[in-house]
Amino acid sequence: MILINEKEMKFITADSAYCLGCKGCELACTSRKASIYAVDEARINRTVVPNIIVTQSQDMKIPAHCRHCQEAFCLQLCPTKAITQEKKVVVINDDKCTGCGICEQGCPYGVITMAFYTKDQKIKKIANKCDMCMDRQSKDEDPLCYTACPTKAISLL
Repeated sequence: MILINEKEMKFITADSAYCLGCKGCELACTSRKASIYAVDEARINRTVVPNIIVTQSQDMKIPAHCRHCQEAFCLQLCPTKAITQEKKVVVINDDKCTGCGICEQGCPYGVITMAFYTKDQKIKKIANKCDMCMDRQSKDEDPLCYTACPTKAISLL
């Protein structure tokens, strides 16, 4: 995993007043991940699930995303220590994750999902969440969900 200088890291935030529910952020995230997994032969058969999900009710639409909590509950719950916090970003180590789902159940924002991939002809279930597009940010590029949002309901901090 690529980590960058803490001062350069941009975090996303969402404002429901501007969200159209178009799901452009979901599509951008999914396309990024699909292109990453396509070149990683160990995960070529991985389920691609967006790390940002537009939730909708009658009154409101809002992109739900990982808040990278300072005292992350998912991190505290993980029995295998697959979840760590590096330079304020909560990350999941796929190799350590056993797919138990405790982090998914414990996330107060409901933004951790389980994904499946095939490795060495075995299907493995792992936790999946936003990684702040750290690979893009290391190249001075913004997270794709931010660039894809036509109304700027997603902003950067």
